[in-house]
Amino acid sequence: MFEIVCVLILPVMLIIYYAIQRLVVHHSNMEVKLMIHDLIVEAMNKHDQDFDD
Repeated sequence: MFEIVCVLILPVMLIIYYAIQRLVVHHSNMEVKLMIHDLIVEAMNKHDQDFDD
């Protein structure tokens, strides 16, 4: 039963993945690096605040 559900869900997941790829605005490589850097800096700042408490 589990295998049947997995096989049936796979095409749905592929369609959703393809739709997301088409609908979401693609960022340049530099933009992605900047976003990741900003997330890391934000996470480190929150981590420091946790230690201060």
